[in-house]
Amino acid sequence: MKPIYLDNNATTYLDPLVAKHMYDLALRGVANPASQHRPGREALHLLEQAKTQILASVGSPLDTFETPQVILTSGGTEANNLALFGSLAKRPGYIIVGATDHPSVIEAARHAVPVEKCKILPVDQNGLCSLDALSEMLHSIYAAGDRVSLVSVMLGNNETGVLQDIAQICQLCQEYSVPVHSDIVQAVGKIPVDMQALGLSAVTLTAHKIHGPVGIGGLIVSPSFSLQPMLVGGGQQLGLRPGTEPVIPAVGLAGCLEQIMLALESGTYSHIEDLRNRFEERLVETCDAFVVAADAPRLPHTSNISFPGIDRQALHMALDLKGVACSTGSACSSGSGRPSGSLVAMGLADDVIQGSLRFSLSRFTFEEDILTAAEIVSECVLRCRQTI
Repeated sequence: MKPIYLDNNATTYLDPLVAKHMYDLALRGVANPASQHRPGREALHLLEQAKTQILASVGSPLDTFETPQVILTSGGTEANNLALFGSLAKRPGYIIVGATDHPSVIEAARHAVPVEKCKILPVDQNGLCSLDALSEMLHSIYAAGDRVSLVSVMLGNNETGVLQDIAQICQLCQEYSVPVHSDIVQAVGKIPVDMQALGLSAVTLTAHKIHGPVGIGGLIVSPSFSLQPMLVGGGQQLGLRPGTEPVIPAVGLAGCLEQIMLALESGTYSHIEDLRNRFEERLVETCDAFVVAADAPRLPHTSNISFPGIDRQALHMALDLKGVACSTGSACSSGSGRPSGSLVAMGLADDVIQGSLRFSLSRFTFEEDILTAAEIVSECVLRCRQTI
């Protein structure tokens, strides 16, 4: 049986159109965009076109003094680290991060500042950040004569799909002139994202979550967001991320953003959300399953489902043997056996946490995949329960 791939939040298959374009460029040959000769200028033109497309995907203004800068990185983790470490070096102070944010944000924050300067913004059982807690943190820090360097909250959670009220978070922070960064890796292309309208100073994205190549991502920063580079040794990208700029991967990032934005505009992800909902409904009916954060606004392609009383690792292996690929949590930690940090932060019951699996769809997921996967999951859950 053809494998059913439902682990798209870990990585996605490369879009054939994007792959062909990158392949054609590789065969044609692309020079160093920093070179002054004609091949170098042609490479620079490709790079600038790619950056323009990347900016358009987050609603950024073009050709104005307010145009943000695209800093190409190796992926989302590096971009998140650059946002946190780079901003703190320029603007020392407290840092506030969401309790359910990606490890590349939370761990970076804990390494960047002393423990007392790192504030974790709590979430409720639906995974939504407490705006009251954020307001109180900001007030108490500034009342004591200190300041906040940065607030970083993920727009769409990689494990549960929960969407944060980023616009309200930015509004609270603007009262204290505090910049806000958001990891939009899972959200871009799945929902409309307008960096300027939300009030964000910086966003992180990466290609391999949206059918692009692994190894290329970006940090998009507004002109007022000052950064200290983490690397030295070159003047590329205004010295903020030195090293030869990867033209072909950048074109791949721009290409996959263009394709997924077209899919979003055509209603593809409304269809994906419908498939996700049908999948959840089927499992709730047949397996006594619990959908994590079902009452919260969520990304259309992400489903975290718990089967209380069943060990998630055992169920995961059973599904793998049956040809269904899913995840026990974030791809960065799913092999460790540790419980999901996001679900723990949400204060969910132990049996819910221990029995949870993440299923994530893509624009290449079809109805028959979902219907077949629901049957297989139901069968495996029943067998697991019979062995308890």
